[in-house]
Amino acid sequence: MPTEPQTYVLDLPNAFSELTPLITFLDGAGSQPIKIDCSEVAMMPSRCLQMLLGAEQQWRSEGLDFSVVNINEGCRRALSLMGVDANRFEDKETA
Repeated sequence: MPTEPQTYVLDLPNAFSELTPLITFLDGAGSQPIKIDCSEVAMMPSRCLQMLLGAEQQWRSEGLDFSVVNINEGCRRALSLMGVDANRFEDKETA
């Protein structure tokens, strides 16, 4: 029976938003599948992208689901500027 992923709504209204809540969530998620909801992201700072890419690699290396969902247009634009295709988080073969 698959475990339902823990969901975290990433709230980043600007590029200087605090990442401590995301860090706390990732630290507490342990060995459970997780889903990061980006519907509230106005601008994705590079340090947040680095954190998500690292977490994605860790979770997937442990055979756990890791997904980033509801990537809005502002977030998509920021990812593109940093050279990352927003679809990479949907492709389980990318990590």
